[in-house]
This record gives sequence, C-alpha cells and structure tokens, in this order.
Amino acid sequence: MPGPHGGRGDLRRARDSKGAVLRLLGYLKPHAAALFLVTLMTLVASLFSVLQPSVTGGITTALYEGVTGGTFEWDKIVGLLVALAGIYVASQAFQAIQGIVMNRVTTRVLQGMRDEIDEKVHRLPLNYYDTRTNGEILSIITNDVDMVDGAISRNLTQLVSQLVMVIGIFIMMLRISGWLTLIAVVMVPISLLASMGVIMKSRTYFAAQQSQLGDLNGYIEELYDGQNVVQAFNYQARANAHFEELNETLATTARKASVASGSIRPITMTVNNLGYALSAALGCLFALQGRIAVGDVQAMLQYTRQFSQPFTQIAAMAGSLGAALAAAERIFDLLDAEEQVADPVPGEVPATSEGTVSFSHVQFGYTPDKQLMHDVSFTVEPGQKVAIVGPTGAGKTTLVNLLMRFYEVGGGNIVVDGVPTRDMTREELRSRFGMVLQDTWLFEGTIRENLSYGRDGATDADIVRAAKAASVDSIIRTMPGGYDMVLSTGASNVSQGERQLLTIARALVANPEIMILDEATSNVDARTEQVIQDAMAELLRGRTSFVIAHRLSTIRDADKILYMEHGDILETGTHDELMELNGRYAALYNSQFA
Repeated sequence: MPGPHGGRGDLRRARDSKGAVLRLLGYLKPHAAALFLVTLMTLVASLFSVLQPSVTGGITTALYEGVTGGTFEWDKIVGLLVALAGIYVASQAFQAIQGIVMNRVTTRVLQGMRDEIDEKVHRLPLNYYDTRTNGEILSIITNDVDMVDGAISRNLTQLVSQLVMVIGIFIMMLRISGWLTLIAVVMVPISLLASMGVIMKSRTYFAAQQSQLGDLNGYIEELYDGQNVVQAFNYQARANAHFEELNETLATTARKASVASGSIRPITMTVNNLGYALSAALGCLFALQGRIAVGDVQAMLQYTRQFSQPFTQIAAMAGSLGAALAAAERIFDLLDAEEQVADPVPGEVPATSEGTVSFSHVQFGYTPDKQLMHDVSFTVEPGQKVAIVGPTGAGKTTLVNLLMRFYEVGGGNIVVDGVPTRDMTREELRSRFGMVLQDTWLFEGTIRENLSYGRDGATDADIVRAAKAASVDSIIRTMPGGYDMVLSTGASNVSQGERQLLTIARALVANPEIMILDEATSNVDARTEQVIQDAMAELLRGRTSFVIAHRLSTIRDADKILYMEHGDILETGTHDELMELNGRYAALYNSQFA
C-alpha cells in the first residue's frame, strides 16, 4: 500500500531516522535465527578478544616474577602461551563463521529489497516517471541500495561486537583497579562531546552527497542519450560546463563529508590518548607501591586502549550510518510513492473481442488545477480506422494514453467492447492493444526475442509472417545471424528505420484486436513507407486502429478523423467531410501542401 510520502521531498536531510531504522529492522526479521547465530558468534569472538590482555598480563607477571625471584615457572608460562594461542585462533574462527553467515543474510535481505523495488516500479503511475529523471531513479536502485548494504553488512555486526567489548572490558578493568577504570570511563563522554558537532555535520553532508549523486546521474543519463543532439547544436562546451558545475558541487560536498567523517577519529583518539597517558602514569605508580602486579599494568593499558575503541568506532560509523539512513529514506520514498489505481478483483472480461471503443464525456488533467480535456466523446465501431490529428500539444498522445489506461480519467468513462476500462484489469485491457510508437524501443537480445515480446508462445511462422508484412524479413535475413542476431543495448547496431520496422513487426506478432500507431512510419524512407502503408491497409482490415498522424496524406482513407486542439475534439468526420466543412482540419491539411 502506498505510504504517506508519495513524493521526492527534501532528500538533503533525514526526515524520520527512527522510522527508517525500524523499517530496516523489519527486513531483518525473517532472518532472526541466522541473526541470533551471528550475534552468538560475535559475542563469543568478542569475549575471547576481551580475555587476551588478561592472559598477556599474566604472562608478563610470571616472567617478571621469574626475573626478580630467580626462578621461572615454565609450566605456568607455557600454559598461558598455549591458552593465548588458543584464544587467538578461537576468536578468529568465530569471527569467520559470523562473517559468512552475515554475508548470506545481507545478500538475501538486499535481494528481497531489490525485488520489492522492482515490483514497485511496475505499479507506479507514469506521472511518477514524468517528474523524475531516469538517472535519479537508477541512483536510488543502485547507489542507495549499496549504501544500505554496507550499513547492514558491516556496521550491524560492529555495533554488536563493540557493545560486548565495552561491557566485557569494563568488567575486566574493575577486577584490576577501580581508579584506573574511572579514568577510562571519564574519557569516553569527553571524547564523544568533542566529536558530536562533527558527527552531525558529517551526517548532513553524506545525505546531501547521495542526493547530488542522483542529480549527477540523471544529467549524465540525459546527456548521453541525446549525444547526437548535443553535437549537432555544438552544445559540448555548455554541457561540459554544466557537468563540471554539478560535479564540483558533488565533489565539494563529498570532500566536506569525508573531512568531517575523517576528523572524528583524530578528535576522539587525541582525547583517548590523554587518558591512556594518565592511566600509564598512575598504573606505574600503583605497581611501584605494590597495589597491582606489573602484568596488570600492561593489561590495564591494553584495556584502556580497547575500551575507547568501541566508542571511537561507533563515532566514526555515525557519518556512514547517517548516509545509509538518508539512502534508506530515499528508497522508502520510492516504495511509499502513490501507486496507480489498483485493478478490480476480479476484473470484468468483455464477452466479445470486436474492438468497439467509446469515450463518454471524458475529462482529464495532468494536474488537478490544470484541466486538459473538458468533454471528449466519440464512438469507434469494430474495424474502423480512426486518425487523430492536430497541432503539437493538442492532446493526441494523451487520448491514446487514457485509452490504454496509462493515466486515470478525471471524469466520464471509456468503454472497450462494452466494458468500462476501469472495470477491467490492465492486463486484460492492454492485451487487446498493439502499439507502435515514433520513439522506438528494443531490448538487448535476439531479433526473434524482440519480435515475440508481446505474445507468449509465438511461433517462428508467426514471427516470419509479421516480419514479411512489415517488409523487414528480407532485411533481417541479410543481417549476421538473421533472426538470431543479437541487438545491442538500444539496438544501436541497426539503423533507425530498421528499428522502426522491427517495432511494427513486433506489434503485428502480438495480433491485437486494436492497433495504435503513433506516426509509425515517420522514420523510414518514402518507398518503404508506401510498402508498409499497403501492408498495413491489408493487415488492418477488420481490425480497429488508432493512428496519430502528422502527415495528413497518410490518413485520407481513415473511416473517422478526430481533429484536436487544447485537449478537446473540435471536428469529427471523414477526410472529405472535413475538407467540405472547410474548418481547422482543412486549414491544417492545405498548409501541408501550400
């Protein structure tokens, strides 16, 4: 279900850190057993680490007593050395087990999160993509998810480990000397207070860095996709200047984040070293007074150093944790974004598949305060060819988008084969349509896979038949590998005209009852266009079709022409009827042949 955010919001600051943490923990809940094992392994490994200075101190005391007393207790010394070696091996073994299990948990958690994001993007309405760049969305799916990955895989176990270390070391220090323990404890809040301001700054900088990285990725994706236009208009210098501006902003923020994060450790270490020096001086004094053993001084100094390390580590992690929380909030913004209206359950299925379409007093606006369509009504009978014409921005593509239910109508009703489109599932509705757009889209894969994209179980005969009808079969057979030729990303290894022919063939393979053509022949030469027009005329016989046309000469044979301006239909009729009316359509038609 969509959440309360619904939009991008201010990505430069944390909005609900507590909620983000609780939600991230929710992803870990199904792996409670594995996390318990990780915690247990971390606990045991940390306890062994806590014992190391005590055993080392015992060895030092035994050696010192041997030097001063003239007799070494080798059995005791060797036993302590064996115990120390065993502690080191056991600690590393448990850490290795903990790392393996935690990596598996993290992998599965992130896999589930990516699956959830992937499912979400298919439920988002088109206006979500209209208001965001592809690079920004990709940055959330890749960079932000990776940032959360690092927080879970590294910082989660570190927090557990450091907590156990603090408690264990505190107990061991109390056993040796209360005064020396007091020095170590007092230094902790002093070091944290000294670094608190820097921690907050680094968190802000890391959040801004993630947002600016999304902006930069969006600009790069946009720029490289339109590289031919950039070069055609000699925009390279200005494009580079804008890129450098974005890159400089990101670099500045990243530098501030790194400096702030990097300065946390030196600040805390400086304070901790002062405490270490004080502990060393006082410990030596206690040893000279005979209040503690020499080995205890050594152990205490090691514990003093180790006692401050967890707090230093946690402080150092604060910056990256803040960035991870900001990344998590961006992910949750996407997951909580308002979804398209849910399909009815169960959806109504039309009793016939004739291709009847009816618009009844349809109203629509991309924003509530700006209405585009005020009252659009028309009916298309089965098998009719309907042309939609008008100046740029008239609402031609919008009308088709409403028919396909890419957007929801604000009022009125659209009926296909006797059933309102809102009462049908989108899958049922769109299975009745085939679409060929002016902007071609083909994925990386074989030509055969691309042509069968819209129809499961399409046979080779179906594919070849459609390719011949689209006059692309002979072209395919001259390509390396024929129908098994692999198209590169964006189908850049075939020409624009060939891409257009392939998309037409793909729509024909789907064999829909209603065909939508958005100036589908605009990117082919005149001879090929005529061949396709002849083939289309035969293939569209008995099939309802909507043709968005800019060249009016291609739709003179349409059964119905809808002339649109500012979102509304102003004139309806055949070509001859509209020419006889001598209105807006006639003026537009005559302007193309003036």
